Amino acid sequence: MVLREFGLLRLLSWITLPPLTLGAVYLAVANKERVLFNLDAFNPSAPALALDVPLFLVVLVSLLLGILIGGAAAWTAQGRWRKEAKATRKVVTQLSQDEQNSTEKGALSVISDVKAAG
Repeated sequence: MVLREFGLLRLLSWITLPPLTLGAVYLAVANKERVLFNLDAFNPSAPALALDVPLFLVVLVSLLLGILIGGAAAWTAQGRWRKEAKATRKVVTQLSQDEQNSTEKGALSVISDVKAAG
């Protein structure tokens, strides 16, 4: 089931990412006009800090910041599951080592029993 979902997600990304990329390129080409990006909310008529930048730059940087903030939020929300997976991997590794050690001890006891009987 997981492989099907992974394949479906990969297919969806191949279907959606090229049009989104083309849309971003179109946005950059179509909106080269310069705009005043005002960072002073209290005095918009005479801003203390304002940038004269192309409109596409404002939009693309905003989009990038949204992606980064969303990714960071998702990453921190999944922290509990990563911690649980790490603990589970540690337990599985320990159980595997214990099983291997007990199998080796069992094989050695069988060999010693055969030698004692022979």
